[in-house]
Amino acid sequence: MRDLLVNSWEDFQDIGCYWMRDFVLQNHDIDMPYCVYGSMGQAQGGVDLVPASNNFGIVGQSKCWNVRSLTRAEIEKELAKSNDYPGPIQHYVILTTAAKHTSVQDIMKSGGFTYRRSQGSFQVHIRYWSDLENLDFIPEQTLLRIFPSLVAQAKTIAARQSMPNDCADSLLHARRVMPQLISQAHLSWLDSWDFKLGYVPLEVFELFHCLSIEMDRVLAVAANPCLHEWLREGNRAQLFKCLPAANDLFLRVIEFARAVVDESVSEILSGRLVLAHGHSDDRAKQRVASKWECSAQQLLLAYREVVDGSPQS
Repeated sequence: MRDLLVNSWEDFQDIGCYWMRDFVLQNHDIDMPYCVYGSMGQAQGGVDLVPASNNFGIVGQSKCWNVRSLTRAEIEKELAKSNDYPGPIQHYVILTTAAKHTSVQDIMKSGGFTYRRSQGSFQVHIRYWSDLENLDFIPEQTLLRIFPSLVAQAKTIAARQSMPNDCADSLLHARRVMPQLISQAHLSWLDSWDFKLGYVPLEVFELFHCLSIEMDRVLAVAANPCLHEWLREGNRAQLFKCLPAANDLFLRVIEFARAVVDESVSEILSGRLVLAHGHSDDRAKQRVASKWECSAQQLLLAYREVVDGSPQS
């Protein structure tokens, strides 16, 4: 997020609460709300972002420094204060807008380091604002309050939507973006999966399902510019730049996802979650399997035409 500047430590603390929640969700698969601990001038024990549960040992420290680096000495100073923090600490996460410093990078090469306070040891992690790829974890209302310039950016995008991207530019963009969104492993699965089994593993199919929702929203924006606010979410602005070159690919992804979702229910099979059509009639099973396989192959062809330049047969 190098292009967005956080102007106040109060705003960064607000961001930090959502950032910590996302950190815990992504790394520990737990949805834990966070709040600001204490206020300026109060002893905080080197901690200013705490979980809603007093017994939860993942805490945060926010550093909104736009004109200075975060050094190892500064970190050690904050960690020393943790002896006065009354709650448990298993993980201590520093969130900062500061520039990176070699003294910190040298000790963080393995992803973190251990610090010992009087109550026991804990793992230290550092997350830099400049490394963030998106701000999806921040509610839209909060995001626009802190960064009002995003409103103007969205309006600029909307004003350009009435004029489609140059086909050559959108094709180049699609060839960069689509391989990042659909992996070779997922493409191989599309090509080799036996749809006659009557089910698809959710762990694989979920990517296509989620992507179909995003692509459907982007196509809706392209058709109706008044919906431009939708582009602020997720990867939609990047997907929009893939149009018109990837229009057919978008439609094929949506078609495949709907073909599966419209005729399936979730169930546990051999210990994993799948989407299965559940038909017992042979003709119905053949019809659904054929539809799923055909949609998958059409998706593959559209992908290869856009990304690899292979003509559809």
